[in-house]
Amino acid sequence: KPQLLLVNGPGTCVPVVYSAFIFRVLALGICKVVFVESLCRVQTLSLTGKLVYHIVDAFVVQWPSLKRKYPMVEVSDAIRGSKEWREN
Repeated sequence: KPQLLLVNGPGTCVPVVYSAFIFRVLALGICKVVFVESLCRVQTLSLTGKLVYHIVDAFVVQWPSLKRKYPMVEVSDAIRGSKEWREN
């Protein structure tokens, strides 16, 4: 049984995410779901992101500006680099 489902922007992941959610509700699985939003989404979430926002365990975005609008998101340092890397 998978322990983690890592998905990103394409709409094809929506049925997979909802299936994992239903399995969790029915106690048939305990897979954690992490959604990573596309790098090009700077001001708003994608339609896929909006559809899965409330049912995923973690929601990762690339831009800090999205944190103000969507408080549940986590901002990734992957694009900007880690703090240690920027200081060197």
